[in-house]
Amino acid sequence: MKTNTNTKNIVYTVAGQIFVLGLALIVPRFILTVYGSDANGLLSTVGQIIAFLALLEAGIGQAARNELYPFFQGEELDRCKISSVLAVSRKAYREITKIYALFVVLLALVLPLVIKTDIDHFTVFLVIIIEGASGVVSFYLVQNHANLLIVDGKQYVNSNVDMVIKVLIYSIKIIMALIGLNIILMEFGFFVAVIIKVLIYEKYMRSHYCWIDYQLDDNHMKLKDRRAYIITEAAWTVFSSTDMIVISVFCSTKSSSVYVIYYMVFMTINKLVDALFTSLKFNLGQTYHKDIERYCLTHDLFNSVFIGALSAMLVTAYYLCIPFVTLYTSGINDVEYVDNALPMGFCLMLLLSWFRIVSEHLIGVAGYAKKLSVISIVEVLTNVTLSIILVHSFGVSGVLYATVVALLLKTIYCNILADKVILKRSMFSTGKILFVNLVLFVLLSAFRSSFTLKANTYAELVAYGVIVFICSIGVSLIANMVINKNVFVVLKRFMTGGKL
Repeated sequence: MKTNTNTKNIVYTVAGQIFVLGLALIVPRFILTVYGSDANGLLSTVGQIIAFLALLEAGIGQAARNELYPFFQGEELDRCKISSVLAVSRKAYREITKIYALFVVLLALVLPLVIKTDIDHFTVFLVIIIEGASGVVSFYLVQNHANLLIVDGKQYVNSNVDMVIKVLIYSIKIIMALIGLNIILMEFGFFVAVIIKVLIYEKYMRSHYCWIDYQLDDNHMKLKDRRAYIITEAAWTVFSSTDMIVISVFCSTKSSSVYVIYYMVFMTINKLVDALFTSLKFNLGQTYHKDIERYCLTHDLFNSVFIGALSAMLVTAYYLCIPFVTLYTSGINDVEYVDNALPMGFCLMLLLSWFRIVSEHLIGVAGYAKKLSVISIVEVLTNVTLSIILVHSFGVSGVLYATVVALLLKTIYCNILADKVILKRSMFSTGKILFVNLVLFVLLSAFRSSFTLKANTYAELVAYGVIVFICSIGVSLIANMVINKNVFVVLKRFMTGGKL
């Protein structure tokens, strides 16, 4: 592994994400207090659906990255091949942008009629259109550049740009909320920030990748398994949007606001871990094409490190979630925010998602996207069906646990496909990593019932969080070093500045 590149990716990503995620926790509080739970639920629902619609690009992005990996071997770059792939992927992005824009318009026309909200239909329509327009611009002009940087091991550039833009967006939202301006103006400020993002990327690409020639467009070249990836990501778009849509339609946008507060807590963790994984996963793609035996070691290492770290974070979140929500929503009485069933549901949802993340990445790199698309459709159908059934009896928590059940199916499938079919090895290595981390999470979480944790200030909450996390990560680190000796080896080399 490239030590300097990995270190730079880790440092910039962690620093940027912590700063941005801190702002992400502050902004909804302003919206709640100024505009109320109804507006917060609406903005969160629309924002989440639009964000998941943006996953349509991930199909092209994954296909493009898989095509690019073989041309990035150490310091050797096949510039003609890279230019050709980028030209084809840019054309694909511009085609999918039209479909994305159509979905945004349809959503803007339909959603105001089906969700339960006191906000007028025209305001809902404009919120969707403006937020969707930001995605259109990003698809058309930014994503192709971002994929190149990921494959080239420069995710830290993406992280830095995202940090600057998100700080700008959150600053705009806070200022406008304090002034009390209409939420439409707030959304327009978001769109302006995306335009600035485009300008930053264009300047960087001209300075560092001026050799890219988009005229090298091979009309006969196609991104391998592009359709399968798009089907998979379209299914994931529906899957990820199901909870918010079902809650908004069958419950209310106020209920969505409750869901969003807990979602915000756990997605803060997910975004931090995902940003790290995104910044380092080029090691997986490049190693797979060089040395399959070394890849197997790297595969297990990624599972141990990311799942182990996530488990410790989730234990901490499980302990602190209810005290945090109580503090965060104090003084807001238009809906009850404390729901003891939700924290464990979100913990299980994230654990199951990350139990398959490395295997799912391998499936794409190894060219098994078509098999992945089939199980993705099964997963989304299971989620939609169970969510609609359970929401009537169990409300918000019923929808969440329906998602947990659906996730289990694809998690099992992905790991079997990765180990047995692609790597042609026993499931033992993966199984023991997943099993040990699951048992650790359950055992550490069980201690919460033995005492009541209360925090009157955020400072107390942070203090408790540090204590719980140190204990959890210590236990997790020891356990993962025992079951995977490479964790200790890599940790030692990283700490001493050696080659990873």
